[in-house]
Amino acid sequence: MEHFDASLSTYFKALLGPRDTRVKGWFLLDNYIPTFICSTIYLLIVWLGPKYMKNRQPLACRKILVVYNLGLTLLSLYMFCELVTGVWEGQYNFFCQGTRSAGEADMKIIRVLWWYYFSKLIEFMDTFFFILRKNNHQITVLHVYHHASMLNIWWFVMNWVPCGHYSVCADNHPDHLRGHLAMFVPSWLVIFPNRIHDFPDYSLHKLLHSDLQQAGSLPAERAPEGPPERVPDCRQRTHQQLFIPGKQCEAEEATEGLRSKSCKPPHHVV
Repeated sequence: MEHFDASLSTYFKALLGPRDTRVKGWFLLDNYIPTFICSTIYLLIVWLGPKYMKNRQPLACRKILVVYNLGLTLLSLYMFCELVTGVWEGQYNFFCQGTRSAGEADMKIIRVLWWYYFSKLIEFMDTFFFILRKNNHQITVLHVYHHASMLNIWWFVMNWVPCGHYSVCADNHPDHLRGHLAMFVPSWLVIFPNRIHDFPDYSLHKLLHSDLQQAGSLPAERAPEGPPERVPDCRQRTHQQLFIPGKQCEAEEATEGLRSKSCKPPHHVV
């Protein structure tokens, strides 16, 4: 394994040049093998997980989802604040910024970008929760490609360009933060299924309500009591729509559309 890692390091150095020495010894960054193994295990779970869960009941995972989404929301908020303050302190140029141009501000950016890289490993859990809850329709090719590639891409970023202009690439955390908030709020709501009925009949309520009914957390909706409301006959509605003051219009059948068979002007008495 050490020989293989040395061969990889020699190849990467010949292809990309020397690594940035400021991240030497940092967790998961010294060699590429752990990152590659984690990505491979992720892909194996994506392949085998749905097969394992095929004949098993889906797991709710509600409480752990709340903790997971809250943790990632707070981590994203921390990274966003650190990136913004680091870029401000280093007076970064958003068009072209070197990796050794801002002194201590560069180290602040490097530290927070390591957390950004590590968060890609944590976010493998997104797919694992889909598998455990049997939401396999959410495991798309784009979803798997994104999660499997980001950890590897940022390993190379952290070893060769761990600050500078790449801080601008990672500084899109308003979207990242909104994404985890959008996941956190519904997962908090499903902890209290009885409170969902207090919400107006918006699409989010419908989505959560149907999901909980399928999971057996909510009783099925009862049919309305009393006789159903009488709906006007199609012929009645047709005559009402075709009636025009001053004319006598006749409609043959409502199934033939809203076409009148004949329209005759009224006879005037001489």
